[in-house]
Amino acid sequence: MQTVEGRIGGAINVRLWRDLGQLALEGLAIGVVFSVLLVAAVYMVARNNHGDDFAAAPTSAVQTVTLAAN
Repeated sequence: MQTVEGRIGGAINVRLWRDLGQLALEGLAIGVVFSVLLVAAVYMVARNNHGDDFAAAPTSAVQTVTLAAN
């Protein structure tokens, strides 16, 4: 004969696994959405940024020293 605790314990166990599975799926969905948004933001910043601005100084070293002294 099965006791009441045995039947309730099984239902709680199934419900617990279902809740954990749902939590895992929600976490995965949030992670995917956040990753896509982050990739889109990095892509937009990289596309609008001009790479030659950092590598090549627009002024010579003498002009930079003169500007800094003033």
